[in-house]
Amino acid sequence: MKILVNGTRLFFDVEGSSLVPDGSIMRQKPTLILLHGGPGFDHSVFKPAYSTLADIAQVIFLEHRGNGRSDPASSETWNLAQWGDDVRGFCDALELSDQLF
Repeated sequence: MKILVNGTRLFFDVEGSSLVPDGSIMRQKPTLILLHGGPGFDHSVFKPAYSTLADIAQVIFLEHRGNGRSDPASSETWNLAQWGDDVRGFCDALELSDQLF
């Protein structure tokens, strides 16, 4: 899936559900966002190991701008400040701010 964040469409993949049955109610699991290294990488190397956490959390694999399946972006925007802003924008867009651990 892709989502527009700070002018660039970022790719993300989700493992596990956010809500799970807990008796007669639905309980929300925490959300874990996994970020790959780079530049030039994607999340695929991490998926086999970290997908196993889906029983305790919803795991979101987020690919940085200009990397993996995210849209191309100028290499000048490949820096920690921009990536940090993108993670914040991503969390805001999906309303994840209160669920992260």
